[in-house]
Amino acid sequence: MLKKLILAAAGLALAVPAFAHAGGHGWGHYRNPHFHPRPVFVHPRPVVVMPPPRVFYAPPAPVYYAPPPVVYRPAPVYAAPVPVLPPSGISIRLHFPL
Repeated sequence: MLKKLILAAAGLALAVPAFAHAGGHGWGHYRNPHFHPRPVFVHPRPVVVMPPPRVFYAPPAPVYYAPPPVVYRPAPVYAAPVPVLPPSGISIRLHFPL
């Protein structure tokens, strides 16, 4: 593998001068002895300035709000009142001295 790689590199190194350009003046310089490259004029692109669009005043669009929804809630239901018992005459008291 290394031998093939070395042979390929050597062959490429020997072939490079054959592909080098001889310093001509472009394509066809050896066919026509009176070949002279023509000058190339590059014109700048035209600059077109567009005026900004006109701004017309328009009042803001009206904002319509939906009416609040009607919510029907049921009447509150309370528990039956707890009857209050009259105080009894019996009192129990536990007293534990420490």
